[in-house]
Amino acid sequence: MSYKKKKQLSYIIIGCLVIVAFACRHISVNNTYLRHFANQCRSSIYIGLYSAWVIYLKKHVVDMKMRRCLTQIGALMVLWFLIRTIKFLVFFDPLEERICWYLYYIPMILIPTLGLKTAILMDSTDEDKSKKKTTILMILAILLIAAVLTNDLHQKVFYFPEGFLFSNEIYNYGIIFICIQIWVMFCLIMMEIALICKSRIPGKKRFWFPVIPGILLLIWNVCNILRVPLIHRIAGDMSAICCLLMAAIYQGCIACGLIQINSRYLELFQAAGGLNAEITDRAFDQHYQSGKFPDISTEIRQGVLTAPFVMEDGIRISHMYIRGGHLFWTEDISLLVDQYEDIKEQQEELKEKNLLLQKTYQQEAKRRKIEEQNRLLNLIQSQTAGQLELISCFMRELEKTESKDVYERLLGQIVVVGTYLKRRKNFLLTIHNENQELLGADDLIQGLAESCSALMLCHIRALYYVNVSPLVLHDVDVLKCYDYFEWLTEQLFNKMDMIFFRVVMLEENLMISVHIVSGYDLERLLSGRPGTEVQREDEKEWLIRWRIS
Repeated sequence: MSYKKKKQLSYIIIGCLVIVAFACRHISVNNTYLRHFANQCRSSIYIGLYSAWVIYLKKHVVDMKMRRCLTQIGALMVLWFLIRTIKFLVFFDPLEERICWYLYYIPMILIPTLGLKTAILMDSTDEDKSKKKTTILMILAILLIAAVLTNDLHQKVFYFPEGFLFSNEIYNYGIIFICIQIWVMFCLIMMEIALICKSRIPGKKRFWFPVIPGILLLIWNVCNILRVPLIHRIAGDMSAICCLLMAAIYQGCIACGLIQINSRYLELFQAAGGLNAEITDRAFDQHYQSGKFPDISTEIRQGVLTAPFVMEDGIRISHMYIRGGHLFWTEDISLLVDQYEDIKEQQEELKEKNLLLQKTYQQEAKRRKIEEQNRLLNLIQSQTAGQLELISCFMRELEKTESKDVYERLLGQIVVVGTYLKRRKNFLLTIHNENQELLGADDLIQGLAESCSALMLCHIRALYYVNVSPLVLHDVDVLKCYDYFEWLTEQLFNKMDMIFFRVVMLEENLMISVHIVSGYDLERLLSGRPGTEVQREDEKEWLIRWRIS
């Protein structure tokens, strides 16, 4: 059955029930039990209708604030009829009946107030300002309710003629009653205006739906205040008339789209273009279908619950759990499958090319490494060629000599020169390392310490001292100092007894100052080094200076 037919059928059923309830009110029988039964049936019909309406609102109204408000309104209507039923069928004491009569006005005042409150809060941009407005509305409504409940004290809502004090049948309307009726109509009118202003429906047609029951409610209130006999005879039940017309106002807002509901989902699902899907229950029995969903077995459905299933023609079947069953839908991924195969082939080709490039890169890296090693080797050999030649000379002398003293002396000199070669090579490798490390005073100290230890094999006492603060030694400075130390050592191998090598700051210049104990004329021996200053301090003590920078 289509949504339109279901909607029409529901309205027909509601209309029939209202007619039955109307007939129950006007039925005239002498039997008391039948009259009470008719009244109970009438109350049950209205309570059932409004209870069903509350369930309908809770399931279908989209906006959360409006849904909460309308369900509260429906609950107030149910409460209204419960109070009415208790008044006419349970209580017979005048005081109890009057209390129930006053309690009528709690739902009568709150129903339109809640409607206006929600219309203000719905899609509100300034929530603080809207909450202040709704708070004022609720305070006014509570004041009106309090005025009704305390009517026996001031008689401003209903006042009673003399001799009919607190009568439930003979009374007149006070000024507050008029204010209540104005308040009810004001809230209903302002609610519809607010809903129309906030509506996003283009054209805003059929907005007269809620206006008609509003006009009827206004006419009924005026006639009720004027006590028109025809109205009292035909529609004298305030609870039934007010609840019906107010419910019609809210339902009219729903019908014309002012209050949005989630209706016609089934037709939307069935008419969805390009969507092949089906909805089943937990036993995989089909209930709804859209498009051309393939016929698949239960085994496949069981597998789809855990992972999507791709058919041979490239159709993927997916699944999602829904309340009460399952949703299955298909997607044509044949194009994606073809693209995936192409990508897979390209991936294999790229993998082979990548492997080839890796091998090429490894060979190139290996070649560059060898070239760098050869370059460093050539650099070391070029910078230490003199020391290598000196060691070769010492080795030749070592092979020729037969003297033990000469043999030990030559071995000591070879150790000293070899120590220099090792340290000099380490310095060069450190400078040309990939980590871009720099030489410093600590490296120079370690080199001097090792060379001084080696000089002890030549029976030469060697000392060193390095202090250039606040300056910092750089790579070039370290190499110059160590090379100069080696040059002095080679020049004075057998001609000195002690050497004190210092690297210090003198007169804001980085200087090498060497104190040597030797019986030879060092000024003549060391004259081959440009910039070297030789000064005799004593018969065998010499001071040598050389400016680094």
